[in-house]
Amino acid sequence: MTAKDKEAFIENKLFSSFNINEYKDKIKFITAEKGKTVMAEKSFCRGLILIISGRAAVYKTGLDGKRTLINSLSAGDVFGMATLFYEQAEYPSEITAETNLRLAMLEKETVEKAISENPDFAEAYITLLSEKIHFLNKKLSAFSEGEASEKLMRWILSTAEGKNEFILPCSLSKLSVMLNIGRASVYRAFASLEEQSLIKKDGKKIVILKP
Repeated sequence: MTAKDKEAFIENKLFSSFNINEYKDKIKFITAEKGKTVMAEKSFCRGLILIISGRAAVYKTGLDGKRTLINSLSAGDVFGMATLFYEQAEYPSEITAETNLRLAMLEKETVEKAISENPDFAEAYITLLSEKIHFLNKKLSAFSEGEASEKLMRWILSTAEGKNEFILPCSLSKLSVMLNIGRASVYRAFASLEEQSLIKKDGKKIVILKP
């Protein structure tokens, strides 16, 4: 375990009360090259996974076979919770490395031990689950309701997570795929929101003017 690995755990609010020294022998470090599928419907591991460095994309394949980008993950994000305690035979999405990745994985037994022995970690885990539920509900609204500018504003608010500004986590091309609208419509939607003084866009920096 490197100093950067430890720092990633310490800075993550889920692991803020986690005793790294106690569990360091139970943490598995994994690397994935750019383009590699990390999790797939029929090929996945049951573990709580923290991204130490790099970026990943989350895709969902519909019944029509269409593959839709639904989220972007970066250093500090956690995934794998969907199948950690729910013994389903398939993973609900596909996670692919957008850059080279370094991951830290805790298997189910280790997470169970930490939850049973550390109430603060248990509370942080439940909080993260709640946040993910709200995130998914906001994504559903963004995908299914309103015109392009409304979809974009909902996505901005869900991505900002209560902050007044953030950096776009993906390109506008990928954002158009995530929102299921054309790239030109994304540009027009940004312009419309700026004209209404709801946001200000400076390159990849988005400032929410009217939360």
